[in-house]
Order: sequence, then C-alpha cells, then structure tokens
Amino acid sequence: MIATSVDQALCEFIAGFRLGDLTAPARERLALLVADMAAVCVAGRPAPAVGIAADHAVDVHRGDDATLLADGRRAGAVGAAFANGVLANVLDFDDGHRLTKGHPGAIVIPGALAVAQRVDATPTEFLEAVVVGYEVSIRAGIALHDRDQAYHASGAWGAVGVAAASARLLGLDQSATISALGLAEYHAPIAPMMRSCAEPKMTKDACAWGAALGVESALLAARGFTGVRGEFPDTKLDDLGDRWRLLELYIKAYPCCRWSQGAIVAALAATGGRTLAPDDVRRVSVRTFAAADGLAKVIPESTEEAQYSLLWPVASALARGRFGVAEVLGPFTDPAVRAMFERIEVEVDPELTAAFPARRLTAVEIELESGERLAAGPLQAPGEPEDPELAALVAAKVRDAFDDAAEVVVGGGLRDASPSQLLALLRDAENVADA
Repeated sequence: MIATSVDQALCEFIAGFRLGDLTAPARERLALLVADMAAVCVAGRPAPAVGIAADHAVDVHRGDDATLLADGRRAGAVGAAFANGVLANVLDFDDGHRLTKGHPGAIVIPGALAVAQRVDATPTEFLEAVVVGYEVSIRAGIALHDRDQAYHASGAWGAVGVAAASARLLGLDQSATISALGLAEYHAPIAPMMRSCAEPKMTKDACAWGAALGVESALLAARGFTGVRGEFPDTKLDDLGDRWRLLELYIKAYPCCRWSQGAIVAALAATGGRTLAPDDVRRVSVRTFAAADGLAKVIPESTEEAQYSLLWPVASALARGRFGVAEVLGPFTDPAVRAMFERIEVEVDPELTAAFPARRLTAVEIELESGERLAAGPLQAPGEPEDPELAALVAAKVRDAFDDAAEVVVGGGLRDASPSQLLALLRDAENVADA
C-alpha cells in the first residue's frame, strides 16, 4: 500500500502522541471524560443488556486478555471490548459530540482498555491511546456525516478511532496501521440510528460493535491482514495535534438521549422543581426540534424505551421532580408518571430545528386545570462543552456511583487489574503521570 503524506502524518500522530502534548485545558478535560465514564459504568451494571453481553463475551470470546467491568470475569480482547462497550452506553449516560451526533467515549475507552490489558500497558500508555482514539473517532464521525447524509450511529465511525488506539498500543508500523483503519472503516456497521430512536432495543448506538470491530481490525492488521485504504484520511486532518476535539465533548446530567435533556431542564425550570399531580394538569406542550420528535412515543416497557423517549423523561420530571438512574432502569409502573405521559404533546419548531445539531433547545409550557400557565425555555441541557459547571457535574456523578473516593492504585501494567482498580484508574486519571 502506497502511503500518502496525509497517511504518514496520521500515523505519526497515532504513534507519536504523548500526554504532555495536550494543552492544560485538554488534559483537564480528558480527566473529566474518563472519570465520567467510570461513573457511567458503575451506574449501568444493573441494566439487563449488561449481563447478556458479559455472558456472551465469556462464552464466545473465551480468553484471559482483559477484564469485564461488570463482574470481573475475563475474556479475549474483542469480547471484553464488546461487553464493556455495552456497559458504557447501556444507560445513554455517556459523553457525546454535537456534530457526530454520537458517543465516542463509550467506544474508545472500552476498546483501548481491552488492548491495553492484553499488552500489559501502563496507565499512561492507556490514556495516550484514549486520546488518540477520541481525536481520530470524532474526525471520522464528522467526515462520515459530511460524505453521507444518512444518520449513522456511533459504532459506524467510532470503530476507526478504536483501531487507531489499538494500533498504537500494539505498536503497529505505518502499513499495518493504515490497514487497521481501513478494515475498521470498511466493516463498520451501517447502524441507521433513527430506527433505534423510533423503536428502541438493545442495538442502541452500536457502541459495543464499534469497540469490538476496532480491536479486531487492529489485531488482524498485526497479523498481516490487509485492508483497503479508508476514505476518512482524505478529510481535513492537518489540525491533528493542534486542535483537541475532545474539548468539544459534552457530558450528560440525565441517563437518556441528549435530545430529550433540554425538555427535562425546561420542565423542571417551569415547575421550579416541585412535583405536579396529573389531575391538576390539563396539557403539557413540548416545543422542540424535528429530530427529537422522532424519539419513541410509547410508555416504556424497557430501559431502552425509557432512554429513547422524549415524553417519559418529561413526565417523570413533572410527576416525580426528577429523572435519574432509578427512573430509567424501571419499573415503569408509577401511575402518576403514566398519567402525566398522556397529557404531553410535541410541537416541532422550525427555528429550533434549524439550530440543531449545534444547539439542542426545547421549551415546555404547562397548562393547569386552574388556568395557570407555567413555562420555560427554549433551554438546552447542562454539560455542554463550554459549561463552566462541567467539573461539578462529573463530580456529582462520581459521588453517586462510588461509595467513597479511596484511591485504588494500579501499579505497573494493567493486565491483571480488577474492575475496581480499572474503574478507580478512570475515576482518578488526573493523578496519572504524563510520562
């Protein structure tokens, strides 16, 4: 394969990046992102898909390469990447990027962790691979949606970032790295995301598939399996190592689709956080952008249906004053929330649609039986990249997930690390040395 100058620059970034290359804000954001992932993984353990994926990984991808964060069992690197990818995205509580409309962290971190354990990488080497994965996957996602107007779920482009992170950890040469990226792009799932939004199932954002595919692509390339050169490197990549795309990631305050989070904020703002009795509410109007109107409109019977709903989180916020992990895991039998659900109507606003995806704004108006009207918005969710309270949001999620903040030290390589050690590494990544 004849490498272009762009290929060479890309491979040099993948192999040569060091944590010390990050700006101070980017280094701080990296620590927040991986700490958030630790909290998200702990919160997601009870979800049904997690146990299914873990059992599958242990049964089908047998091996001792890496640890399953859900229960501590071991599997081959591909299986561990898959199982931990399911866990990372199982509550839709993980980080995201506005322009890719997806979730790089839930793909990159599980994939990089699986290979890091396989090769017994140090915590620093693991974090360097995570940065490479973030920077490549975000650019791959933007490039995919620039050349194809269909909305592809995260696994369709995140696999390329995992292949890059894995190639780095495996020490692949330039030719093998190009093949790893090409294999991941070529075999990536189509993953038509709006189907999953309208009819939510465990398929979700295809994060686990992207994590597993990226790892497998790099492992195959390491053995000499060649792949066609990907289209992704033909996009503008000259800012690699100068512009840190991970600074563009948002963090979620609520375990559900980002598109419904502005509505939760607006509902809570309209009521001042107090609960409403359904019998006191005549109607609720949610004014939002067109994509949000594509979310499921049924009373949920599964956590996936609750996550990909615009109406259920709003109903919960109004009737219970909150929408958190307990509400998204179910059961979904609260009569007050179910009654409030039936009172909600959705209005698509052309101006809010035009602002999407750069901004995801929603307004809520509540008409009470007394004739009083409560309204707020248009508002967007907390946790946007420029939110000054981003660190506080992550700290709150970490407090909710962990019983204490005791440091669990992982000495040397990661190969034999337990789930608690790995999660503590993610939680406390700000303490990992740059070299």
